[in-house]
Amino acid sequence: LFFKFPRTFVHRIRWLYQFLREIENTRALQHKYIVTFLDSGVEKSVIYFLVEYCQGGSIYDLMLRQRRYLTLKEAMPMMLQALEGLAFAHQQGFVHRHLKPQNILLSGVEGQQVAKIADLGLAKSFITAGLSGMTVTGGASGSFPFMPREQLVNFKYIKPVSDVWAMGATCYNILTGAYPRAYKQGQDPVEMVLNGQIIPIRQRDAQIPKNVAAVIDRSLAQDPKDRYQTAGEMLKALAACR
Repeated sequence: LFFKFPRTFVHRIRWLYQFLREIENTRALQHKYIVTFLDSGVEKSVIYFLVEYCQGGSIYDLMLRQRRYLTLKEAMPMMLQALEGLAFAHQQGFVHRHLKPQNILLSGVEGQQVAKIADLGLAKSFITAGLSGMTVTGGASGSFPFMPREQLVNFKYIKPVSDVWAMGATCYNILTGAYPRAYKQGQDPVEMVLNGQIIPIRQRDAQIPKNVAAVIDRSLAQDPKDRYQTAGEMLKALAACR
């Protein structure tokens, strides 16, 4: 991965900080279900870092290739592996803050692929949340369809429970091809995150088993107190559905 400078000085500083943070996060989080850090350096004023090659692309890429969302049989191993990697990150004091199908990569050959969490540029220690000074109060980053409400209104201080919502939204999308919130054409995505109704997953696909649906629906609760508090808790609940 290579870093290219944006035009303005402020954006250069922020992009450089995020790129360097991704290097340090990837180096620190060594786990079989997180992309493996290999090396980093500077070559002729270009900053780079190397990670393992995941030949399967992302789960999103797999869905595009197949032109459909995944069956539960296909998706369950990937969801559990991603949750295990995320649980490890939470145990180390990190929140990811940008989970979505595009950021879960697939290593290995078709049919024997292993899911690995990637794109750690927004990951941040929730133990020292808010102390870096790099994210302005009220600022937010991430992808709106996979973003819990609190990530938009209190981005600096989010905790593992916010990753649980994003992981629930990711599982929801993988299994249905839809997003958890109702969305009207032309609607402001910020308004959707703040006030959008969350559609229970079995309303999208009644074939999804009730126990799996219950895990995903709980992970998507609007109030953080009603969700699983960590990826480890969600992992345990989803694994019990097999």
